[in-house]
Amino acid sequence: MFKTNPVFLAELLENIDKGKIQLPDFQRGWVWDDYRIRSLLASISRGFPAGAVLTLAAQGNIGFKSRLIEGVPDQGAEPTEFLLDGQQRLTSLYQAMRHPGPVETMDVRNKKIKRRYYVDINAALDPSVDREDAMVSLPEDRIRRRNFGRDIDLDLSTPEREYENHMMPTEQLLEGDWLWEYHDFWKGDNRNRTTEFRKQVLPNFAEYRFPVINLNGDTPSEAVCIVFEKVNTGGISLSMFELVTATMAAQKAGFSLRDDWAERRKRLHQYAVLQGIEGDQFLQAVSLLVTLAKHKQALAENPTPERPVAVSCKRRDILRLHVNEYLQWADRIEAGFEKAAQFLRRQYVFRQRDIPYSTQLVPLAALYVELGRDLEPIPAFDRLERWYWSGIFSEVYGSAVETRYAQDLIEVAKWIRGGPEPQMVTEAYFAPERLLSLRTRTSAAYKGLYALQMKNQAADWRTGKPLEYATWEDCRIDIHHIFPRVWCQKAHPSIPNKIADSIINKTPVDAGTNRKIGGRAPSRYYASLQEQMQSQDRLDRILSSHWVDPSHLQADDFRGFFMQRGMRMLALIGQAMGKEAANGAEAFRKALNDIGYEDEYID
Repeated sequence: MFKTNPVFLAELLENIDKGKIQLPDFQRGWVWDDYRIRSLLASISRGFPAGAVLTLAAQGNIGFKSRLIEGVPDQGAEPTEFLLDGQQRLTSLYQAMRHPGPVETMDVRNKKIKRRYYVDINAALDPSVDREDAMVSLPEDRIRRRNFGRDIDLDLSTPEREYENHMMPTEQLLEGDWLWEYHDFWKGDNRNRTTEFRKQVLPNFAEYRFPVINLNGDTPSEAVCIVFEKVNTGGISLSMFELVTATMAAQKAGFSLRDDWAERRKRLHQYAVLQGIEGDQFLQAVSLLVTLAKHKQALAENPTPERPVAVSCKRRDILRLHVNEYLQWADRIEAGFEKAAQFLRRQYVFRQRDIPYSTQLVPLAALYVELGRDLEPIPAFDRLERWYWSGIFSEVYGSAVETRYAQDLIEVAKWIRGGPEPQMVTEAYFAPERLLSLRTRTSAAYKGLYALQMKNQAADWRTGKPLEYATWEDCRIDIHHIFPRVWCQKAHPSIPNKIADSIINKTPVDAGTNRKIGGRAPSRYYASLQEQMQSQDRLDRILSSHWVDPSHLQADDFRGFFMQRGMRMLALIGQAMGKEAANGAEAFRKALNDIGYEDEYID
């Protein structure tokens, strides 16, 4: 798949200049600054290793849109090799040693500057001088000034002044008559200096060879992506989206996946809940539908194949996508994501940070495309909801998601159309003791319970308004403690923080209600809320919509509250998943015993 061989620097620069070596379109721009260029020239001048170069044969099964290395004149040449690693080094050397114009680079403050590079012959021959100090860069006009530009410090604006100051332009290091003309300028007076420079410094440039690893044209695109990530010395990994962008550009002239996605991204990100969707996820959804179509077609031709065509959105499948396949499905996938956003809103998930599993959006969008109007009947939608909540509370979308995507797309679609229950839904299980460890929104199940509380017709504690989208947006709804943590610590220090911070002791309320609760005892803020609402019955109904028994607040009874609300939460989770937690009460009590809490405080 690859071969390694040393290649002369001069040959590499020649091939770059002729356009034989080009960059694939996904490569970032050249970013090296003036200091790094001089440091690289110094290393080459001493024959020191400067790393390997990685190329890919351009004639093969991977077609990339290419671009010339910065500074190379466009002569319409087709590349024979793509430069995958070594861009910064070879571009720097090309700019300094072959490009006829000034080098456009940056200073240490990242300010754009134009520079000309020289080798100080005297300094390069002096062993007491650091070789980097022998590499000199001057402004574009080849004049170095001091005193804010008032005085000239070094003027190399003519060849004669270069000779006089013993400064050899780096673009003359591999070819040209500059050194002979320099020798003639001094009429033989610097014969030893010229001879020593030819012996000690010049050969290190002329004979310098880079180790080049060349991937042949049969290298799979997936391998190119992985290899690039492993060897890229800039520390910037190559995304799958960038690689597909380059291949599709080569497949269809004038098509830019990056531009196409930018427009779709703008439209999708108008939905607050979709603002985390990026190009890789969009391509995953496309790959799922493309491979599903091939899977169906293969089964229609042969209902009993030995190895059915796989439905998949793994990296290798996405890298095989053709631009025509993308264009065939992209509009439908975009509409699928919009339907998914509407679905999430009906589940009381209103913004990206509150999505339990953003990964679950990919199969959800694909299901909307695959099922279409089959999702309109109420029983079909109910099944989709069961699949969604089963995925959240069984917490299966946290890893190995690509395989899960494909399996759920096939099985859920069949189930909604009257087939058997999907394996994930059948095996989904929420452990009752998990309630005790749900304390922050980093957990999918925590976010899921947050949404379920609002979906369960919970109302605002002060206004009585249902916690729907308008209320959530206007009142800054967030999740807060019911028995304030400060009160727990002061009134009942035996309550562990991990119990006080459990999702069981939290509920969505607006910012004003949270301020009213403060750190006060529940009995005190209950009385205050009742006075404001002027109706105990109405307040009690609102609290019941949050699975809170008002009597526990009135009595400051954390023990009764915690057990009763925990059991109601388990019941609601089971309802959402379409099943009951086996022995939920016993498992919940055992979990409390295991942390040494029930015997101490809970009956």
